[in-house]
Amino acid sequence: MSWWERRNSEVDDIAQGYADELIATNDTIATNPKFFSKPCAIYIDNTKVSCLALESVDDAVVLPELMEYWAAKGRLAPEHFRLVDWPIVHRAMKSLKPAKQRFITKHTVGMCCVGKFRKRWGLDSENRCPLCGLEEDHLHVPRCPSDPAKTQWQLLL
Repeated sequence: MSWWERRNSEVDDIAQGYADELIATNDTIATNPKFFSKPCAIYIDNTKVSCLALESVDDAVVLPELMEYWAAKGRLAPEHFRLVDWPIVHRAMKSLKPAKQRFITKHTVGMCCVGKFRKRWGLDSENRCPLCGLEEDHLHVPRCPSDPAKTQWQLLL
C-alpha cells in the first residue's frame, strides 16, 4: 500500500472504532465539533450535517418556520405551498440581479415603500395612492386604476 492508502486505512480503523464505541454505549449521535468557527452543530432528522449544504439546512430549519409564519399571516395556506414550483421560482430569482431579487421579494410579501408602510413609518400622514387616491398597499400598485399607472405598466411590461 502507498503512504496515502495506509493513512486512509488508519483513519478508517479509528472511525470504525469510534462508531463501535458509540453503538456499544447506545449513543449514536456523536458530539459534534464545531463547523469551522460556528458555535453549534446541526442535525437534520437526528443525523449530523457533516457539510454546510445551505439548501438542505434551509429546507429543514428555515422553511418550516417560514411556512408557519406566512400561514399565520394569511398570505399562503399550508396546503398551497406544495402547489408552488419552487425549483422554477428559485431558478427565476437566481437569474436576476440581487437588487431585483430584493425588490421582488419585498414587493411579493408587501414590505415595500407604498402608502400603507409610508404611513406606518411616519413618511406620510395617510395611506393613499398619489395617482388615484385609493388606499395603497403592495397589491394596489399593479392594479391602480389611474391612467398614468396603466400607461407606465404597459411600458414596463
